[in-house]
Amino acid sequence: MKVKVYVEGGGDGKDLRTKCRSGFRSFFEKAELVGRMPKVIACGDRAKAFEKFCIALHAKTDQEFIILLVDSEGPVAPGSGPWQHLKRRDNWNKPRGATDEHAHLMVQCMEAWFLADNETLAAYFGQKFNRNALPQHQEIEEVAKADMFAGLKNATRQSGKGEYGKGRHAFDILKRIDTARVRDASPHANRLVETLHEKAG
Repeated sequence: MKVKVYVEGGGDGKDLRTKCRSGFRSFFEKAELVGRMPKVIACGDRAKAFEKFCIALHAKTDQEFIILLVDSEGPVAPGSGPWQHLKRRDNWNKPRGATDEHAHLMVQCMEAWFLADNETLAAYFGQKFNRNALPQHQEIEEVAKADMFAGLKNATRQSGKGEYGKGRHAFDILKRIDTARVRDASPHANRLVETLHEKAG
C-alpha cells in the first residue's frame, strides 16, 4: 500500500515546500518507516490541504491510502474524532469514503511537537536560548497555539539563530526532533505514526 500524506505547511514558495517535505520525511524515517515511507505532499494553507486531500481521495487506486494532516488550531474535545473536530473548527464535511483513519491532527499545532524534545530545541538555537520561557504545561496538547508561539518567541529572542520564525526554523527543527519523544508526549502524533505503520504494511 502506498501512503500519501497531504500536510498543511510549506506556504506558497517552492523552497519552503521542499523544506516541509524534507522535515516530515526525516520525522517519519525516525519512526522506523524507512523502506515504506509515505509520500509527503506539502499543500500550503489548511484549506488547500483539505481541497487536495479530497481530490486525491476521490481519485485514489486500491493500492493507495490518503491521509490529511493539519493543525487542530485549538483543543480537541475528549472523545472527539478528527472529522468531528474539523467540522466544528472549519465546517469541513467528511468526504464520502473517508474514515477517521484518513484524518490526523497536530494538536494544537506542529510546534507543540517541539516541546516534547526541548533538548534538541535548545541545541538548535544555541547560546542564550531561554528554555524557561517555553510553556510549562505537562501535556503538550493542552498548550494553546498563541501561548506556544509567544513562548517560542520569548525563548529564542536572544538566541544565536534569532527569534523563532515558522518559515525560517520550523522544518529544520522538525528534521532534528526525536520522533519517539513526540509519540510519547502526543497521543495524536502517536496515532498518526501507528496508522502509517498499519497502512504501509
